Amino acid sequence: MNSLARKTSYDEEVDAAYLTLSDAPVAETEEVAVGIHIDYDASSRPVGIEVLSVKRRLGDGDLASYLRGLAEGLLASGRQAAE
Repeated sequence: MNSLARKTSYDEEVDAAYLTLSDAPVAETEEVAVGIHIDYDASSRPVGIEVLSVKRRLGDGDLASYLRGLAEGLLASGRQAAE
């Protein structure tokens, strides 16, 4: 995987972040931990990761670094991100 993230976004009002891995349409979503969801395309390749309650998880850390590390860890299980 070259660059995991294409785009990160954060909604302060609902305290949720989304890491876009691909522009492919979402076909299914899997909750991999409480408040962490991975979106997959029709070929079961990850297209995005949603994290709820970001402030609680992040503490004083950097959002982009946290999301990159989370993506690397979650995707290390073998599924490659969609192109």
